[in-house]
Amino acid sequence: MVMLQKFRILDLSRVLSGPYCSRMLADMGAEVIKVESISGEPMRRYPPFKGKHSSYFTQWNVGKKSICLDLRQEAAIELIKKIVAKSDVVLQHFRPGMLENIGLDYSSLKQVNPGIILCSISGFGQTGTESDRLAYTDIVQAYSGLDYIAGKMNGSDTDPQGFPVSFADSYASLNACVAILAALLHRERTGEGQAIDISMLDSLLSSNDSTLQAFIFSDGRWDRPVGIWRAPLKMKDGHMAASVALQFERTVHAIGMPELLQDERFNTLERQVVNLEAFLEILRGWAKEKTLEEASKIFDENDIPYAKVNSMEEIVNSQVVKDRNMLVDMELSGIGKVPVVNTPFKFSKTPTGPQGPPPHTGQHNRDILLGLLGLSEEEYSTLEERKVIWQEN
Repeated sequence: MVMLQKFRILDLSRVLSGPYCSRMLADMGAEVIKVESISGEPMRRYPPFKGKHSSYFTQWNVGKKSICLDLRQEAAIELIKKIVAKSDVVLQHFRPGMLENIGLDYSSLKQVNPGIILCSISGFGQTGTESDRLAYTDIVQAYSGLDYIAGKMNGSDTDPQGFPVSFADSYASLNACVAILAALLHRERTGEGQAIDISMLDSLLSSNDSTLQAFIFSDGRWDRPVGIWRAPLKMKDGHMAASVALQFERTVHAIGMPELLQDERFNTLERQVVNLEAFLEILRGWAKEKTLEEASKIFDENDIPYAKVNSMEEIVNSQVVKDRNMLVDMELSGIGKVPVVNTPFKFSKTPTGPQGPPPHTGQHNRDILLGLLGLSEEEYSTLEERKVIWQEN
């Protein structure tokens, strides 16, 4: 038995921040109904592809059902409300105010289903001075100061480089998933539904472990990464990350410089943090004379955590990814079995993971409209004729 199998999620979101959240819920057994526009989820067209399957869409939408509706038509809005009446959660990330415009705001939805939980993900929240601002992950990461502090790692003042991973979307998804599970538990205990407001900006601020609180506590003196933040070391034949700041005493012995323990720059933890860049400069000089193999042996002997900087090819083919079941084979139509990235949950009693392949656009129109809502064949045909619904051939 999968844990969330009795719960139904109506997912109005697209791209990443909502779909990653509903992917996690689906992997834990929830029934996720993905609502797509007549043109389909945009990320279906995002490369690279296996046959006609987008890697991006596949990763975030396995195990879901798809219904394709033209939300510009009132008939489609009425269908949404009928599904809401039989659902537990609505997940959406429209621009704040959009749901009110089409009659799907929380006040409207709870009239249809008093126990409904509405989770809204946005860049800057449903309230506040920036709430109506358009946002994608790079916008929010810049606004939050994340780009700023990344440009100041290792004491440098470089141009912000941005990030190749969508942290704002991912963190918002994780927080949305946690909040939804908490709201479901609350409803199980009280019968009360509620609205959840998840902001990508809030998610980044709350997870900032290196600069935000330090800036406040230092009265603005520390506005750059402190403590453990540092780039990987450049070795003779590659790069390696090592927890040298957290293992200061072991590290100075490992590199043959125990005298640094008496150095006034490093003889207390506070001074080690304040003068971290000076210590890293010493360590960089040591590292450039060592190969990855030599450094690995030294760090192993001194119980210092480290890791070589792996390429995508190396991590995909690594034994630990196999051991942890982080790639699972998924049968894709017209292709066969293809590895798909798994979600990270490991429970001792209940299985998790993709519950099926990603859906075709509108694949489950009939199942949902005839089976779940009980529409007749005649009513279904009328919706097709009026182009309220659409299905990929």
